[in-house]
Amino acid sequence: MVTSEEENRLRKFGDIFRRGKVLVYLKRVDGKCVFFRSGICAIYLERPMACVKYPFYFKSTGEEESYFAGVHVYVDSNCPGVVLGCPTKSFVDTIQSLLRNEKLIIV
Repeated sequence: MVTSEEENRLRKFGDIFRRGKVLVYLKRVDGKCVFFRSGICAIYLERPMACVKYPFYFKSTGEEESYFAGVHVYVDSNCPGVVLGCPTKSFVDTIQSLLRNEKLIIV
C-alpha cells in the first residue's frame, strides 16, 4: 500500500496504482510488484514505506501470538529471506526499529 504522499511522488512513473476500497496499492505484474525487474527493485531509493518495511506488516488487531510492542506484527512467509523458527535478537531489533518509525502504517 502507498500513502497519498507516496502516490503523489510516484505518479511520475505512470499508471502504476490500483485502488482498493479504501487504500491505494502498487500494481502487480505476473504476481510481482510492477517495479520488481530482473530480480531487483527498479525504484529502490524511492520505494514506499511499506516496501522498506517488507517482509513485515503491522495491524491494529490480530492473534494474541502476533502482539508485540503495542501492535500485531506479521511476516510474509513467502519472502525468501524469512527463516521460520524462533526470532533472533536481530529480528526483534529490526521490528522495534520499524515500530519507532513515525511513518508506520498500521491497518
